[in-house]
Amino acid sequence: MAPSPTRRPALLRRATAALVLVLAAAALVPTSASAASGTAGEVFALTNAERYKAGVRALVSDPALDAAAAEWARHLAATCTFEHSTSQWRSSRVAAYGWVATGENIAAGQPDAKSVMTAWMNSSGHKANILDSRYTGLGVGVATGSCYRTYWVQIFGIGSPVKKLSGGAGDLTGDRNADIVARTSTGELMIYPGTGKSGFAAPLTVTSTWGSRPFTTLGDFTGDGIPDLARVEATGRLLLYAGDGRGGLRAAVQIGTGWSGFTQLIGGMDFTGDRLPDVIARTTSGTLKLYRGNGKGGWLAGSGIQIGSGWNAFDSISHAGDFTGDARGDIIARKISDGTLWLYPTTGKGTWGKPVRIGTGWRPFTAIFGGGDLNGDGAQDVVARSSDGALLLYPGNGRSGFLARQTLGSGWNTMSQIG
Repeated sequence: MAPSPTRRPALLRRATAALVLVLAAAALVPTSASAASGTAGEVFALTNAERYKAGVRALVSDPALDAAAAEWARHLAATCTFEHSTSQWRSSRVAAYGWVATGENIAAGQPDAKSVMTAWMNSSGHKANILDSRYTGLGVGVATGSCYRTYWVQIFGIGSPVKKLSGGAGDLTGDRNADIVARTSTGELMIYPGTGKSGFAAPLTVTSTWGSRPFTTLGDFTGDGIPDLARVEATGRLLLYAGDGRGGLRAAVQIGTGWSGFTQLIGGMDFTGDRLPDVIARTTSGTLKLYRGNGKGGWLAGSGIQIGSGWNAFDSISHAGDFTGDARGDIIARKISDGTLWLYPTTGKGTWGKPVRIGTGWRPFTAIFGGGDLNGDGAQDVVARSSDGALLLYPGNGRSGFLARQTLGSGWNTMSQIG
């Protein structure tokens, strides 16, 4: 297919497809793309609007389906091809997240979300996929290329998705993009809303009176779908600050006492496999203790058990989300002695997998943390701050490695804490 910017818009559909076959597949090099936000988000909203008019239940947005749709859109754009993926290809990317069958619509050449939805709804096959009551989830991918200009992919899923806990602060502003929280040297707490494209919108001041106490990102600790924060007071009280979904925090609620003896808290991670975010606390001797969240802003029985020792060998520890692509949370940690970066995967059964060294030369960075999916490709990313204040994005490839580094911004050395 020769490149031609004047080609007419094209459409292809694939009807409801097969049962899951989990196959290995190589990832494609990412190009310009977006998923679950921006234009892709518009397609998602328009799809549910059509289902509402037809009396069909709404589809849920799922990161795994989004990531698969975005990857296939990038493939089409990069190769100047126009063909469906296979059910095996889709299953290899979404089966681990609870999707037992998938279907697909693709299109190319339409300039915007409304145009592509109009085209799909005017095609009986595509419309059948969009209104199929058996589907429960939807992922949308959009990419640009030199042939048809814009490529559109919808991947529909049947099943009950596995709840996947993101690393970092999560979406505190309600726009479906991962955000970053920062504490200034003067005690302000700031939110930097992510754009889903390796950038930030204008920062929001959550409070100017947070003070010098470190914050801990908790993920959705209360179970309302909104990420939360915590802070340990000098008295040892652990305070929960529930997010309001609009870039603010609700009034503090005490959820524990005696927490001043810990040197660090790592929140938002599901260590036991119950899909509820836990808190891991490190003692001065380097012991790790697990405090199991109940998904309702409190704790389950059996909290405070030891799950590790020797962790004072690391000076930076954070929850990276699912960095390996196995639907389980992982920890990243920098070793003090040599500046190497280590990945500690979890098994989903309350134990650790085999640690893997994933980087060298990380000693110069003044901050390292799991940032969630900041570039919108469906994989979890790592963020680092250099000594000159540059904020750097190390995009995860979804398989325990990194894509090419990007610069997120400068002047971040004025922040006392970033996470």
